[in-house]
Amino acid sequence: MTGLNKWLRSIVLFLVCFTIAAYGWFILGGAKKEYIVTPKNSEYKIIDDSAQNGATTATLDIRKHGALLECNIINKAKWPFCEIAISLTDSIEEGIDLSSYHSVGIDIDYTSPIEGERVRIYLRNFDPNYANIDDPVSLKFNAIEYSPGVDVGLQIFPLRTFQVLSWWIAENNISVDKSSRQFDNISIIEIATGSYVKESYYAIRLNRLVFYGDWISESTLVKSLLLLWVVTAVILIIIERFILYKKMKNTEERSQRLRDANRLLYNKSLKFEHLACTDPLTRIRNRHTIDEWLEEITIQTRLNNLPFSMIFIDIDHFKTVNDTYGHSFGDEVLIKFAATVETLIRRSDVFARWGGEEFVIFCPETNMSAAVEIAESIQASIANKAWNFDREFNLTCSFGIAELVDETSEDLIRRADLALLKAKKMGRNRIEITWEHQQLK
Repeated sequence: MTGLNKWLRSIVLFLVCFTIAAYGWFILGGAKKEYIVTPKNSEYKIIDDSAQNGATTATLDIRKHGALLECNIINKAKWPFCEIAISLTDSIEEGIDLSSYHSVGIDIDYTSPIEGERVRIYLRNFDPNYANIDDPVSLKFNAIEYSPGVDVGLQIFPLRTFQVLSWWIAENNISVDKSSRQFDNISIIEIATGSYVKESYYAIRLNRLVFYGDWISESTLVKSLLLLWVVTAVILIIIERFILYKKMKNTEERSQRLRDANRLLYNKSLKFEHLACTDPLTRIRNRHTIDEWLEEITIQTRLNNLPFSMIFIDIDHFKTVNDTYGHSFGDEVLIKFAATVETLIRRSDVFARWGGEEFVIFCPETNMSAAVEIAESIQASIANKAWNFDREFNLTCSFGIAELVDETSEDLIRRADLALLKAKKMGRNRIEITWEHQQLK
């Protein structure tokens, strides 16, 4: 319990430090974010009443951080106007998500013949539920109007003060659920002259346009920290109860568990002893039996300067047999093959299943030529034997032979395996050998 209490104190200390750091980060402004609109990340252009057969003329001077729009309003169109249209993206249907921002800061100097005249600010949102890329007017008008004056500086407006224009809702037959302000896909920002202009000179100087938001709100941060404390407390209580329960259960059941463990270990030892010696399918040795024996006989063979060879055998096209006739038939082939080979080898030879359709024969006190004779005898017997399978199938096999030189058993096996690979590459049903450290390709 002492270790657990120390662990609990460390977790509580970490939570305290993390909470102070997280809230301090928020208080110091770490959560604040800005999106500044400039000519570098947006495209500025003029829109006026020429599309309505108006006569208004306008020029746009792009500045480092903003733009100056100068226009001469001519009362020819029904609704004369001019505006700066700012495209935030290259595609009208793929705008900027401003829904996580809470305010917009606007610094505009507005020159007009009427003192205190208002400008219109539109945040145009694209939503495929109501907007059409071929109809710019179909983008939602999130709008405010205000009097910017001259040299007033940056004025900040909460985005909740923007309203969707009623004429746009009526003209586009917008449903109630889509008629509220929306900022999740703003692609165009428009800064236009007032609703009721007269024939005169107007100028809109946009000095700064910036959106303010928070990566996470204060309430969300507090709720998240509180949730972290609660979840941690619950987890710690569960862990503590679980540890106590386990200790009690361990004390009560220790004797029984020891008896069960001993019985299980005994049964497993019997099972592993059997599995370690015999391949369960073919009833010949498996490779687990060979490893220790092979290492010992390799050492003795080299010390006494005796020949020692090994023969790798692979049943040809055995995968096709399994795929064509099924694994049950494949198992029958393996069983009969192993039984046949076992009758063809000498008593001193060690025959084992290496894995899958691969078998190996280790031939103590046997040089390469004698090993080749053994392989040839097996090859002929296998190819000519009447197997009496219930399916028509020609059984052949390939051989790779290597004789031990000044090397380890692993090197011997590797060379024999390379010889077997060459036999399969050369057409199968053949014998290939490798001399000393020869590299087969």
